Amino acid sequence: MTKRNWKRLFTAGLALMLAVILTHIVVPDRKAAADQDDAEHAIKPPSRVSIQNGQTILTLDTRTQSQVGVTVASLKAVTSRGEITAPAIVLSAQELVSARASYTADQMNLEKARVNVGVSGEEYDRLKVLYEGRQNASQKSVQAARGAFRLDQVDVEGARQSLALQVAAVRQTWGSVIARWITEDPAPLDRVFNQSEFLVQVTLPASAESSPPARITLEIAGSTQIEARFVSSFPQVDPRVQGVGLLYITRNRFGLAPDLNLVAHIPSGPQMRGVVIPESAIVWWQGNAWVYQQTAPGRFVRRLVPTNTPLENGIFVSSGFSPGDQIVVRGTQALLSEEFRSQIQPED
Repeated sequence: MTKRNWKRLFTAGLALMLAVILTHIVVPDRKAAADQDDAEHAIKPPSRVSIQNGQTILTLDTRTQSQVGVTVASLKAVTSRGEITAPAIVLSAQELVSARASYTADQMNLEKARVNVGVSGEEYDRLKVLYEGRQNASQKSVQAARGAFRLDQVDVEGARQSLALQVAAVRQTWGSVIARWITEDPAPLDRVFNQSEFLVQVTLPASAESSPPARITLEIAGSTQIEARFVSSFPQVDPRVQGVGLLYITRNRFGLAPDLNLVAHIPSGPQMRGVVIPESAIVWWQGNAWVYQQTAPGRFVRRLVPTNTPLENGIFVSSGFSPGDQIVVRGTQALLSEEFRSQIQPED
């Protein structure tokens, strides 16, 4: 074999060895890459979120809805009014306790004076009859009895005047209704004293309607809504705000205490038609209120809710939502979590 043939044979053998080596390197890498792509497709779940006509739609099957506790209800038509907000403060009952104690003491003094004047009057009449009949009664004893009777009459009048002044002082400070509670109907006042109810001072702007509403909503700590009932106009003026004083009463709730500042939501203006979004349907995110509306079976759209007309049990909405709209009233927070979890892409 010639030297040239040996060289050709050596070159062919070297090429064959390189081909075998490259086959063992490249083929496994391609297979590993393919296996990785298949694994990524296998672990990446199908997204439950889609965008249609600019709206984010969350799609859940019946099983998932049951797992996260989704309950849907229809909105109902209601009528409500616009509202204004005003500062309010929970009042201490200590001054009323003192006024009630003073009234009770003066009332007892009046009753004692009336008893005394009755006794002294009878004694004066008895001695007077004896004296006029020339029996065992001197003129001096008759005069003494008459003086005692007159003094007791003065005591009665003084006690009556003191009692009237007490009532007048309460009326000027707290209004006529509270004064009547002290004098005639103590049951509402007793509920205030044992703090099952609280009196609340509300200060309206001078431009507010002259007729105060029978019921208003009080806001505690920026979220909790409680209802309050109108009592009367309030003669005192809040030193922080110049305006019309009103007195309301509300049941005790957790967080209420004397001197606590509240925000009063007061109905104002004409009646409006709309719907009430229940509090249980609302989820708060980024400082806004949202609800999920069901547009088709298993399809939910997150919608913004205006919060300018809060009610005790939810939010009144006059536009954007209609009676009969299907919204999620249970499981709203779970839907929000599901929506954002579905938008997270697995890492490479």
